Amino acid sequence: MAKTALLQTLDRALTLLAAFDREHPEWGVTELAHHLGLPKSVVQKTLATFARHGFVHQEPRRRRYRLGLRLLSLARLAQPELARIADPHMVRLAAATKETVKLTIVDGNQAVIAHAVESPHSLRMTGRVGERNDFHLGASNKVLAAFLPWETVWAALSARLPAGHPLLQDPTQFRSELEAIARQGYAVSHGEVEQGVTSVSVPIRGPAGEVQASLSVVGPSVRVAGDGWRRWLELLLAAKSAVEQELGWKEADSLLDRKEVPPVAAVRQR
Repeated sequence: MAKTALLQTLDRALTLLAAFDREHPEWGVTELAHHLGLPKSVVQKTLATFARHGFVHQEPRRRRYRLGLRLLSLARLAQPELARIADPHMVRLAAATKETVKLTIVDGNQAVIAHAVESPHSLRMTGRVGERNDFHLGASNKVLAAFLPWETVWAALSARLPAGHPLLQDPTQFRSELEAIARQGYAVSHGEVEQGVTSVSVPIRGPAGEVQASLSVVGPSVRVAGDGWRRWLELLLAAKSAVEQELGWKEADSLLDRKEVPPVAAVRQR
């Protein structure tokens, strides 16, 4: 009897966790209880338990819940499979662009390169697997940040950047940039992590529509003068669609159906 009750409790808890998806990235206690047909007290206690273990995060101001970083840590266990699936598409993308292609994931409060295929050029950008970067610089890192809760991004940057950093003094512009990246579905950076380097990046979604990684093409800016990066983007979108289909994400990338690529959000030279 006790075992049956335990299984029912576990089933209810997992059902609650599964309610967080692309259409419902956040929930209030009352609306989630109504959605699942469960008592509010049960939902509140379950969410509080998940929050203690890092599986969900409650926004202090709005008191609404989102998925937490603990789930991202668990998702990293599947990253070798992600790299295996992405690799042939990355190889083809590197051959088509003649530039380095990177797969980047979230690890703790930073972004880390999980897999890379290097350019055949002697003058090339090296994708060092295991290299870590903060979320505020570079297209691949910003794409990941754009699909994380702002509170998570802010906590990561607050922990990493010096207290007097301009972004910490006024994050308005950076937050607006992330919102633009999330809307348009890609990011472009010029000389942010390294002078003279251009990077174009798109998100890679898993079976439930969750962003598991960013896929990027990176190379010397001299080889993509003007709007040359747009060709990279077209090839990236095709590779993204192929990888996501293998991962189980069925939604067609709407950018592939557009005749023109929308303008990228303004990026300052650093």
